[in-house]
Amino acid sequence: MTADWLLTGGRVETFSPDAGGGTALAIADGRVLAVGTDADLEQLAGPATRRTDLGGATVWPGFIDTHIHLEKVSHEFQMLRLEQARSVGEVVGIVRERARAASEHVWIRCFADTAAWNERNLAEGRLPTRDELDAAAPRTPVYLYRRPDRAVINTVGAQRMADRLAGLPVESYDPATGYLHGQAVRVVNDAIYTQSMDDDEYRLAILDEACGRLLRMGVTTVVDPGLAGAFEPSWALYREARRRDRLPLRVRLMNRFDWRKPFQEELDRLLAATALPMTGDENLRAWAVKLLLDGEFATAWMRSGEEIGDAHPHYTGEELRTLLRLAADRGWPVCIHAMGGGAIGEIISAVDDVRRAGAPLESGQVSIAHAFLVDVLDLRECARLGIKISVNPPLGFVYSDEIRAAWGPLAGRTMPLATMSALGFRFAAGSDTHPCAPMHGALMAVTRRVWDGSSLGDHESLTPREAFPMYTRHAGNYVGEPDLGHLAPGARADLAVWPEDPLELDPEEWPRQEPLAVVIGGRPVHLDPSTPGSAFHV
Repeated sequence: MTADWLLTGGRVETFSPDAGGGTALAIADGRVLAVGTDADLEQLAGPATRRTDLGGATVWPGFIDTHIHLEKVSHEFQMLRLEQARSVGEVVGIVRERARAASEHVWIRCFADTAAWNERNLAEGRLPTRDELDAAAPRTPVYLYRRPDRAVINTVGAQRMADRLAGLPVESYDPATGYLHGQAVRVVNDAIYTQSMDDDEYRLAILDEACGRLLRMGVTTVVDPGLAGAFEPSWALYREARRRDRLPLRVRLMNRFDWRKPFQEELDRLLAATALPMTGDENLRAWAVKLLLDGEFATAWMRSGEEIGDAHPHYTGEELRTLLRLAADRGWPVCIHAMGGGAIGEIISAVDDVRRAGAPLESGQVSIAHAFLVDVLDLRECARLGIKISVNPPLGFVYSDEIRAAWGPLAGRTMPLATMSALGFRFAAGSDTHPCAPMHGALMAVTRRVWDGSSLGDHESLTPREAFPMYTRHAGNYVGEPDLGHLAPGARADLAVWPEDPLELDPEEWPRQEPLAVVIGGRPVHLDPSTPGSAFHV
């Protein structure tokens, strides 16, 4: 076969145990044709073969993020980042700059899922007031949220939320200062998000921008675990974006149950979905059914002897087994959120029970998201039963305070990556929060350092070469697509071209790297502006 495209003069890391690297890569029909030396691959060139001199750059497979709420992230990328601010004046100045360029119809908001954004880090020890925000943005609604239960809103914003804020007790909302607490914070958060969902063109525009941001991180495939009970609007958005050629990434969308609603009601909603699991194509596909078995850190379902309070699983054992039996019959993947060891143990027991009862539940059909407190015995049982795991280093990076407060000495066992690797257990990785760059996730896995520079159990750190497969070939296996995440012959030609081989850099440099080009299915979809235009022809 003749190559459609021949890339030479660089370094190719296949991330496949079955295929060595080389200096050249040949692509045909959207897949890797061959990897080898420049001389070896020259014989695959024909008169119509496109050629690119890599100039010493390194080709890696594109990254796969196995847990990123893509539509939610598209909104978050629009938010102000305030974690470096050290005074009210700095915060107000950032708001003023955004207000000068922003549409008066779009809320100015800040990203709050980081402990570094907190009034205790401001010289005044308080959030800005309504009056201070009014001076910076007199015509634009402003809402600055500080998780988990504090916020401030300016006058224009309060006017837009008047019907929702009316009647709230003073301890929840103080009109004089614009400060919101507790209940009012949740009310406004939900209302702003609902309003943004009513503007389809805005949603498409920010999704397009988010895809560009992810491509600049080397991401080529994302697995979206979905929002509670919200599969249909997300699926419709992604389909429309694909129709308009504004969704370059490969997307796998889960249908997530809303644990606040009756199980049967959510099961009926799933069965009536526009797209059932595993429908779609190699670009956009409905993937797994998502179930949240326990809560997060303080509400995790812990194993016996490690309890931090009463276990409050979101589903009964029989409900879990009902879903597994349905998935076995239909051939659907199931992804189950589990933080604590009790939830992990229940998943293992349920899979074992359903298998023993004769249901055709295949190896790899069930996966666990997070698995923060998985132990060696769990891992051995997961390996025996073919249960896959996706970990989330950015969650550990951002939520270390919550992890330590909830789990105490168990926090050092969070995400036992080195243990998993030593056992030969293949695990994937996803972000689930910012910073969602795989390079940053790999850095956290290697250093185990969190947002404030402290360690979250450095005895569980990976080597650089162990860290990246969780975003490449292991991630491809996790989604059941073994032709993703590597560059062996036959793999889909999803790749990123890096100026230098990341494995030869100090890991601290990883988050600052940006690919020269990103290719999906043999088609260039991103080009660094500093790269000569003739090199990749985006």
